[in-house]
Amino acid sequence: MKKILLLGILVLLPSMALAQGTFRVSAVYGPVELRPAARSAFSPLSASVRQVQVGDEIRTGSGATLTLEMLDGSYVVVSENSSFTVQDFWSSDVRNIMNLVVGKVRFYIQRLGGKPNPYRVGTPTALIAVRGTIFEVSVDAAQFTEVRCLEGRVTVESAGLSDREVILDEGRKTLVRPGEYPLTPVANDEVLLRNRVIRVVKKTPVEPNSESAPSIDVLVRDNDRLNRQSDPLQNAGSQTNTDTNRAKPTLNFPQ
Repeated sequence: MKKILLLGILVLLPSMALAQGTFRVSAVYGPVELRPAARSAFSPLSASVRQVQVGDEIRTGSGATLTLEMLDGSYVVVSENSSFTVQDFWSSDVRNIMNLVVGKVRFYIQRLGGKPNPYRVGTPTALIAVRGTIFEVSVDAAQFTEVRCLEGRVTVESAGLSDREVILDEGRKTLVRPGEYPLTPVANDEVLLRNRVIRVVKKTPVEPNSESAPSIDVLVRDNDRLNRQSDPLQNAGSQTNTDTNRAKPTLNFPQ
């Protein structure tokens, strides 16, 4: 009977501690603000606050860092200019612990029974499930999510697009853009194609009569021609004129 009671206490102990706080504040450097779930305004994170609860929102200022510990010995290091909300709920077989809105956080996850504890991190565009012990998540102002695996393995999928995921092995990274699947993983020291910007120039309207030949005015102001800075027609000494017959060939027939 005593063994059963002791076993029950050991099982309930993590839940009892969790009710008191999801993360324990381990170290604070620089300006860090906290908005408790029951309040609407942020205030400086004081030294008296040793734990943060589910629903609390935290943001770090310029030059600040914040270290938070979990019950199993795992911990996270929050970089400057970051904002996140504390979570704690199970989805399938993983436990959601944080929603990172913007900034960068590095995660150090403990192993339980030889396997990483089943945690998951969310961002506005991605869901990151822990299969490795050390990984880093960054979110920029455009909600691009970059995930780096530094040790072990991490799986990444797009929020709202759960039918495909990528697995990051140690030393690999990926990028999730809003509404898109994760990019093919590359090495951490390689460059990810974050944006592909194509400059678009408004096309000159076509002639009203589609069956007629374009006027010389349209030809001179053609979009392709305007985009060629070396075009002689753009030079000051251009001999362009409105004579449409000047380019017609002269045919001479033998008498």
